[in-house]
Amino acid sequence: MNNLKTRPIKSKSVVSSIKNEALIDRRRKQIIQGAVKVFTAKGFHKATVREIAEASGITMGTMYNYVRTKEDILFICYEYMTSILSEGLKEAISGLEDPREELRVILRRNLDTVYAHQDIVMFLYQESGAYDQEAIRSVLSQEMKYVELFEDVLRRRFEGQKINEFRLRLAADILSYTPVILVLRRWSLNRRFESMEEVKEGILDFLEKEIELVVEDCKYERPMKTTEENKSIEYWLTTYQDTL
Repeated sequence: MNNLKTRPIKSKSVVSSIKNEALIDRRRKQIIQGAVKVFTAKGFHKATVREIAEASGITMGTMYNYVRTKEDILFICYEYMTSILSEGLKEAISGLEDPREELRVILRRNLDTVYAHQDIVMFLYQESGAYDQEAIRSVLSQEMKYVELFEDVLRRRFEGQKINEFRLRLAADILSYTPVILVLRRWSLNRRFESMEEVKEGILDFLEKEIELVVEDCKYERPMKTTEENKSIEYWLTTYQDTL
């Protein structure tokens, strides 16, 4: 079985000359807040470390005690967001005994956390192409751990039932990243619905219902596409490729 837990974990580390962990954490949060402002306004490639230092309220000398490059800054932004998400989900379900409640709580916390940090999330998606190879490997490893949280919750939710492994693993990915729609589509959602709370509740209800497909006995038939639909898909793919 192609299980996430069987894959090797590789990680990147950002070197700091400071040994005080609490101080490192505090300073890097400052740097992240400044970086998001600068990167959002100018983009990754046009931004300078000096501008990020100024936006962070620290000197260049102090900056280089905690990060060395713009790539380091981008990576600690990602690492910070992943930590908030993963630790928040673990905290939310700690002590819960009902698997159904556990699933609903982790889905709701995921939606709330992504929406609360939407500026960082949007920035990370926009600048994802700037990761170096070492950072990409580390990012993928951290994402695997994040998805595993959902896989574990799903296994507890459907314990004792015959699980379709493919659907469960795919569902874990879907549940992990569905909240990103709140960020990538926020302009449209705000216009089309009365409140984002209404949207989050609607997404939550939809996910809870559709997640039953994880059970093997739950029948799912892939809808047949009409000839016109197939033509539309081919046209879209061709058009999209032409823009690359």
